[in-house]
Amino acid sequence: MKIRMIFSALCLAVLLGACSDKETDTTPEGNSRKAIYLKLSNGSGTKADEPTATGTSAPLLSAIIYFLDGSTNPVVEEVRTVGTDADITMAELEAGHEFMDIPSTVTQVYIVGNYNSSNMNGAAANFPISRGTLFSQVQAVTLQIEQVAYPRLADGTTAGQLLTVMDGRDFVQNYGSVPEGWSGEEDLTATDMYADVTVAPLNARIEIVQITYTGTSYRSFTLEGIYINNYFDTMPVSLDPMTDASYAPVNNGSDQTKYDVNSANFAYTNFSTLYDNPDIPVTVTGGTASITPANGVWAYHVFGSSSPVPHIILKLTNLVNSDGDSVEGARYVTVTGYIENGVEIGTFERNVIYKLANLAFTDADVSPVPEPEDVNLWVHVQVAPWETINVTPVF
Repeated sequence: MKIRMIFSALCLAVLLGACSDKETDTTPEGNSRKAIYLKLSNGSGTKADEPTATGTSAPLLSAIIYFLDGSTNPVVEEVRTVGTDADITMAELEAGHEFMDIPSTVTQVYIVGNYNSSNMNGAAANFPISRGTLFSQVQAVTLQIEQVAYPRLADGTTAGQLLTVMDGRDFVQNYGSVPEGWSGEEDLTATDMYADVTVAPLNARIEIVQITYTGTSYRSFTLEGIYINNYFDTMPVSLDPMTDASYAPVNNGSDQTKYDVNSANFAYTNFSTLYDNPDIPVTVTGGTASITPANGVWAYHVFGSSSPVPHIILKLTNLVNSDGDSVEGARYVTVTGYIENGVEIGTFERNVIYKLANLAFTDADVSPVPEPEDVNLWVHVQVAPWETINVTPVF
């Protein structure tokens, strides 16, 4: 019996140049083996300072496919990697490629996407690929947020794209009807087994569509920076920070040098997906001013299961007051909470976009320091899921 696997990437650019089947067969002689047939399809991707990601998913460039047994803490029986070598072309993958020798003991499939991509400093995510590895060991891999949501590969081939690590898991089940998206030449039969694996980003996404100031204190200012604060810089793949007290949100507090890109204390040197420096001059007319990004939204990625929620800090410089006098130093606006349909959001969940249609602030929300104790700004958000990548291995 053959095992057929389908990756259906809805609205997604699967910019996959190659794949490999490098694992050495160490299964004892006499154990039953099967084959795997792999097929992928295409779509489109997204990047920061961009049109909204609603209704799309992150590009899938590579994947590790873990074949697990049915134990309480499943054991990795077989591993396949995709997108790491040039021995298989994209055209071959679109037509379908057969991988051999999957153990008959496999009862479930776990897939990690975009595992081998590096962050801006060249530090690659490190997932185990050895047979005999426990599923819990895979889930315990620690990732930096820049490895989960990163701007490019080490060789720069995806410069400008904002990519995300994705995963998904499902159990093998009896075939009853042709899985959605299957268009292979070989007919599936009632004796085949399959699993529908939905692969989704590990992270949540923040989108700011517009920033609006209403007040009488300032004639003009520059929106110098937008920073995400109160973020997790690292988290296990399981997205369960409570398993280890070392996983805690980073709050850069009221130290202004942490939000100064020219300072040696700048806190975001290694986290390019957590800030922007738009440096936009703003003129206040009739007591109001609106600022929008050039290409749709300002977009930021944070870990899913982020609780307490991330903060947003706006940095304003070159301020001129209502009398026409220059204001010394910078001013800050700190968003500390989010409301959806009148209800407070307590956790930022994975695979969810938190869209701020209008981040509105007034004179009362402006402070000489970020994260002031006496100012709390809440904003309304719209919540929507990304579309996900459905992966269907058929046994």
